[in-house]
Amino acid sequence: MKIRGDLTINGSSRKPTLVAGPSEPDDHLAHRLAAFVLFWNYEPILDATTKTPALNNFEFLPDLLAVDAAGAAVLWVECGSITINKLTKVTRRMPQCRLVVIKETEREGARLREDLQAQFDRPEKVEILAWPGRSYRDWAAAVMDKTEVFGEAEGHMINAVVNNIPFVIEFKSF
Repeated sequence: MKIRGDLTINGSSRKPTLVAGPSEPDDHLAHRLAAFVLFWNYEPILDATTKTPALNNFEFLPDLLAVDAAGAAVLWVECGSITINKLTKVTRRMPQCRLVVIKETEREGARLREDLQAQFDRPEKVEILAWPGRSYRDWAAAVMDKTEVFGEAEGHMINAVVNNIPFVIEFKSF
């Protein structure tokens, strides 16, 4: 699947293209698009590779990455499933970077927080956001191969119209 976006958020416009990886489910692209909108003000990179200077010698890639003027990573976002091993390596190699995991449901967000508290040496380094109620499924259903989004995003909130469907989403923090 491929999503061609026409986005106007917080008064500025961008036209990203998201392409699914070999084993990436279609709804994961919709999830990444939402993260792109949510972290709009960071001017995130959707297609960071190991050639991105901030990811030099990394065996993992983020779903979304933002860098500062010097090219250092300031935001690493994961959507959906993630391993404790990956979180450990990212927090150790990028201790100053904001690390955010966005889960599809509140139950999954709470479960990840419990797992981090029990198994992770620095659980406070990982910010967990979760889609409230059915909002993830509704968002994924609204996103198509050509997607227009107009609205605002700030902090943990998206207030936007996606392909003529209105959304007001206040992500839950865990």
